[in-house]
Amino acid sequence: MYRSNDGGATYFLVNSFAMGATVEDTSAAPTATQLGAAKIGGTGVNGTLDGGDVYQYRYTFLDSDGNETAPSNPQTVTVSGSPGDGNGYSVVLDSIPTNTDYDSVRIYRTTAGGSDFYELDTLTMAAAASPYVDDGLTPLSTNQLDGQTINGNYTYLVTFARSGEEESRPSLALGPQNVVNGRIQLSNLPIPPTPPAEGGFPAYDKVRIYRNLSTSSDTFYLVDELDPGEDFIDTVPDSQISDLTVPGNKTIDLDGPKIDSNTLLVDVVKRDGLNFENVFEEGELSFTGYKGDRKLDTKNFTITSTTIVQELLEFIEASTGIQPSVNGNANPIPGSENSIPDETGNLSQGVSITDGRIRVISNNGVDNGVDVRLSSFTLDNNTGVLQNPNLNFGTVQEGIGQSAVSDFVVYDTLGIPVNVRVTAVLEERNGSNTVYRWFADSPDNDNAIDTGDIGEARIAVGTGLVYFDGDGNFVGSDNNTVTVQRRDVPSQSPLEFDLDFTQLSGLASDKASLNASRQDGSGTGTLNSFIIGEDGVIRGVFSNGVDRDLGMLQLARFGNPTGLEQRGENLFATGVNSGLPVTGDPGADGLGEVIAGAVELSNTDVGGNLIDLILASTQYRGSSRVITTAQQLFDELLNLRR
Repeated sequence: MYRSNDGGATYFLVNSFAMGATVEDTSAAPTATQLGAAKIGGTGVNGTLDGGDVYQYRYTFLDSDGNETAPSNPQTVTVSGSPGDGNGYSVVLDSIPTNTDYDSVRIYRTTAGGSDFYELDTLTMAAAASPYVDDGLTPLSTNQLDGQTINGNYTYLVTFARSGEEESRPSLALGPQNVVNGRIQLSNLPIPPTPPAEGGFPAYDKVRIYRNLSTSSDTFYLVDELDPGEDFIDTVPDSQISDLTVPGNKTIDLDGPKIDSNTLLVDVVKRDGLNFENVFEEGELSFTGYKGDRKLDTKNFTITSTTIVQELLEFIEASTGIQPSVNGNANPIPGSENSIPDETGNLSQGVSITDGRIRVISNNGVDNGVDVRLSSFTLDNNTGVLQNPNLNFGTVQEGIGQSAVSDFVVYDTLGIPVNVRVTAVLEERNGSNTVYRWFADSPDNDNAIDTGDIGEARIAVGTGLVYFDGDGNFVGSDNNTVTVQRRDVPSQSPLEFDLDFTQLSGLASDKASLNASRQDGSGTGTLNSFIIGEDGVIRGVFSNGVDRDLGMLQLARFGNPTGLEQRGENLFATGVNSGLPVTGDPGADGLGEVIAGAVELSNTDVGGNLIDLILASTQYRGSSRVITTAQQLFDELLNLRR
């Protein structure tokens, strides 16, 4: 393992999208009605209120609840005539506008030469069909005309509220409604639901109306707050609601109330535009995370109607091997620098909820960075079609910190292989030491002591520190032990083994490395062969490369070997004159030695004898050829003499 010249660490951090919880009753079907300007009827004539005076008239329609439409355009009348005609000094409105969709029509008029309109009279639709005489005897009321109208293409959202409580998410997307010099009436608005006995959301007592601007369809501003059951008529111009410096003006939080650790998983919703849908259902949730770009083993989590968000957080933390700092630990895992905008203070590793988002803060080091991808979650809701809940995790802060990774296999007492990954991360450098922290994970950790699926998912199996001096030499470590629980198998539990860091060095390098060079464990194997040593030990050689002592030969000697009784071939037994046997190991107490490879039931060295036979045969053939040659020489000499 090596270290670079970089120091410090920043934790890798990912966030999901903001999630809300379903709390509203949207069974009501809200409606929007456009209240346009009333069309102008006939022109008033023959008036003698005061000869030559100028008046203006405007008209509105009213429904049975008293909701008023936008007013008509002004109608200007100049009084003319004489007191002697049939109408005297008065104004006759002989064509008042009518609309059978409404119950009545209201007449507004100015004072002579004035510009402000005040209510003059309210007529039924039947009465409005006849000419109306304004003779000055009916005084103008103090009810001034609200001539305000709106222009634009609008969509409305409705939320529930209560003072001091968090506002609900939008329960209505109504529109768009296009209006020109008119008004929009919203009716049949949703009624706040009754909260369940066990709680979950407040007892809302207000209904809030939000609307977009004619120039922007994405941002919604508060228009009004109503009591439940009220209708609403929108006459508010964009300029009045879009100025957020005015007290009371605000924009809507489309995500609504954020989830917390106690929110039921089946109530968690996500927003797509203005639509909301549930993220989770009851079923079996599979999770496959990534750590340092390495794929982790898939872990399963059961979602029921009572499963809460906190259980999911614990499951993610357990199945990704994030190790939190333990209070009271002699060397607690340190926090991380926080480079997130608008946030201060250090970050603590773990999985939590922040502003409705699932926040995953990894342990320090690049190779400890946890990543949750689009395909990480798979949900089987027993319908035959697998779903992929997408929580839209995105990187908020990149991890920084030199690290190295080593994967190896260990074996439990039954020879079952157990996968282990060790990640070493540079944690600190000071004037005298360089300190690395190691983290151990094992997907085969069976931590059944925990409840539910959390224990089965827990893969963190150890952590500790390794110290190097200024020359990069190993100084020591505060913990070497890795503990893997084996409660769900018949092996001895826990499986504990020590990591030997003594061969490590802390020298400078562009990239750190960490490798497991040897181990003293092995898997199961079958006996392939055996050998007998000169010490009499019988050693078995197994298919997994391991050799084990299977037994040991014992020798015996007798005071009178000739008194042994022969039992056939070269087998002998204790006889009456042999004396008692003296037993022991080969080579001890004059018992003799064991010759490895000798033929059983024989005291003949077959190999030596075979060699001797070959030598004798070769020598015989050589001698016979010498004799033959000598005889031929003698014969030749005799022939020469003759």
